[in-house]
Amino acid sequence: MELLRALASLTDAPTDAHRAVADAVGMPALPSLDDHTDALVFQAYPYASVYLGLEGMMGGDARDRIAGFWRALDVEPSTEPDHLATLYGGAAALSDAEAQTTTARGAAGVRGARHALFWEHVASWMPPYLTLLGRIGGPFYQAWAELAAAALAAEAELLGAPTALAAHLRASPPLVEPADLDQLIALLLAPVRTGFTIARDDLVRAADELGIGCRVGERRYVLRALLAQDAGGVMAWLAGEAHRQAAELERVPLPPLSTWWAARARATAAALQAWREPAAEVAVG
Repeated sequence: MELLRALASLTDAPTDAHRAVADAVGMPALPSLDDHTDALVFQAYPYASVYLGLEGMMGGDARDRIAGFWRALDVEPSTEPDHLATLYGGAAALSDAEAQTTTARGAAGVRGARHALFWEHVASWMPPYLTLLGRIGGPFYQAWAELAAAALAAEAELLGAPTALAAHLRASPPLVEPADLDQLIALLLAPVRTGFTIARDDLVRAADELGIGCRVGERRYVLRALLAQDAGGVMAWLAGEAHRQAAELERVPLPPLSTWWAARARATAAALQAWREPAAEVAVG
């Protein structure tokens, strides 16, 4: 839990005060403020709702579900209950509360809350988040993701396996072919629907590998522009990327969650291949 607390603090914009924390957990040199902004502000958004919500955006039902967990414990949730630092801090606080409880019944109750928070709201989105951060985050955040995976795996072993898949994941409907380009783009940018993530750097990489132009802008705008140039090629690239990320997801030591995310990414890869021609017709039309 102390490692999770340290990692939570290191998601803030780097300052001199973070150097001692990073050294204590064996991290490399602190990132620059620009590197932090690029990784955690513009690409690997540290909010559970982005990865667990059907819209792929901050807020919504996913954030409300997390806030509801704290209200059920008679704790007023923070204004950003789904932020990574808040969730890691909450998990650590429940660990402390369990250690300080003096009765077996009380300790069992806190352990149940701790188990629920971990599997429902913390671990449930870590496979796509950690693989994304490891992919785009540079040396510091790549090391951060590796340490977080190890700390979370240790907590998972301590708490025991979940009795059911997280409600966030159970609420995600199976893939259905989008009716139009807007629906396709919305689907592609909602990780819980597809099982994989698409960051700005991924779109730049896709354009480079396909030999097409990549405009600067918000991801929806960039993705639409790429599809307009070569819908079939972009869909094939995305299918390959979903399949590639599935292998990365499986390596995150959080079964059965990593298995669920990898399976959904592979299902999306197959669907994107099947949707290539219809998507090309829609994009051209």
